Amino acid sequence: MEVDWHIPELGRLGISSWTYPWAVGTVHDQQPNKRLSPQDLVHKAAELRVQVLQIADNLPLSDLTSEQLESLRESAGDCGIALQVGTRGIDQSHLLEYLLLAQQLDVKLIRSMGGRPGSAAPLSVIEKNVRAVLPAFVDAGVYLALENYEAYSSSDLGRLVDVIANPSFGICLDVTNSFAAWESVDQILKNLAPGTINVHLKDFAIERTNHLMGFVCLGRPIGKGKLPLELILLRLIEFDRHPDLIVELWPPPADTLNDTVSLEKAWAEESVNYLRNFLANLRNQGRPHSIKLS
Repeated sequence: MEVDWHIPELGRLGISSWTYPWAVGTVHDQQPNKRLSPQDLVHKAAELRVQVLQIADNLPLSDLTSEQLESLRESAGDCGIALQVGTRGIDQSHLLEYLLLAQQLDVKLIRSMGGRPGSAAPLSVIEKNVRAVLPAFVDAGVYLALENYEAYSSSDLGRLVDVIANPSFGICLDVTNSFAAWESVDQILKNLAPGTINVHLKDFAIERTNHLMGFVCLGRPIGKGKLPLELILLRLIEFDRHPDLIVELWPPPADTLNDTVSLEKAWAEESVNYLRNFLANLRNQGRPHSIKLS
């Protein structure tokens, strides 16, 4: 499959199982008639002409048999799609299990998280476990990316990357995730951009509730919300980071589940097209290293 763009200053464009959270059955009591499978997502990636597919914890690849994993690897290869794996948890045995799975799929990056909201592992435990498994990751040529979210401050995560100081370990940067920790975009990027090896991009809007007492954070297609996309990308370039850019979505539920699935499909197409054009325009401006960032 031919890909019609290339941005030397940044990584590849990709989608995720979190680009289609409703269609893959993320919400347990809202299951579509036919859930998207990992194979279906490969075809989605090919249709959207992206280069990367990250299959994350809402569609666990550990549920697949060896034969299914091999078929997935072959399908991705035939379509020219590089696979990445996402999971949650930081136990050594869990990370090593996913490393074996990654090797079966010819995957070069695993994204994980410190746990689930309300059950986050202490940073000292994360450091201990990452140090223990990293030699195996290095030997296998696989990167381990720890995603930021509200359980940890970006400064603590940045220090963790600095302390471990191994190029095979870094941050999966999702700026939107850390807003719940009451951190600004500038803080998040200052602390995490230097160690970023993977990026999730999901747009959002902040709206006042109908009763006027409070606000809600709602998903939007990329380019239709408040995500400071240009600032994020230029900060990464400033720090000489070249991560793959993975589109994620938070589509709100529509009147029916079928309507919701149709909405997220339209959002996925809109978001990928917007981001592709945005990156092309950024490239056409010349090398943005000359832009001074505050």
